[in-house]
Amino acid sequence: MKNLLEFVSGARVLAFGAHPDDIEFGAGGLVARLAARGADVVMALISIPSHREERLAEATEGARILNARLALPFRHEGGRVEDLKMHQLVARFDGLIAEIRPDLVLTHDPSDLHFDHRLVHQATVAAVRRTPCALLTFLSSPVMNAHAAAGHCFADITETIDTKIASIRAHKTQLGKLDLESFREVARANGRMCGVRYAETFNVARLRI
Repeated sequence: MKNLLEFVSGARVLAFGAHPDDIEFGAGGLVARLAARGADVVMALISIPSHREERLAEATEGARILNARLALPFRHEGGRVEDLKMHQLVARFDGLIAEIRPDLVLTHDPSDLHFDHRLVHQATVAAVRRTPCALLTFLSSPVMNAHAAAGHCFADITETIDTKIASIRAHKTQLGKLDLESFREVARANGRMCGVRYAETFNVARLRI
């Protein structure tokens, strides 16, 4: 994974998250690391199912903390991801990918327990079918998805763990449901498995060398 990230200055990165905070949970450390090294990172937020204005403000702040840009492919549609037809998801993802032309795409892992997350994964895989990019998948909540938390590769987020936690903390409406230290502990455990202090895990769906 280290070699993949050496190209980042000037690279284009697109991360898909079904809901506010999903990307911060699963890939916030890597997003912050890529952005800090000169990548242009776009975080695509697909659905804000409740408390729209509050959660949109939180998502905007989370992206700002990670030094990424926030995109809303379904800005004018409310509801949940599952309320959208798959062809609608793929078509909107197609448009975003054509606009950004990403070198690296991050999206939900197909093993995620949340149905909306699996739908976003399926739409992402379909949308990148003709795009020459690397594709990594993440678990938005490794704590809840412990059955599949170990990934194929690791990203060293030792330098950005505090930024990741800060971006999660930006989602104030969710803090009552969260144990922020659990995210730090998962990252510490991942780090032990790859010889660094803190790490995030990813599965490799597609890799271009």
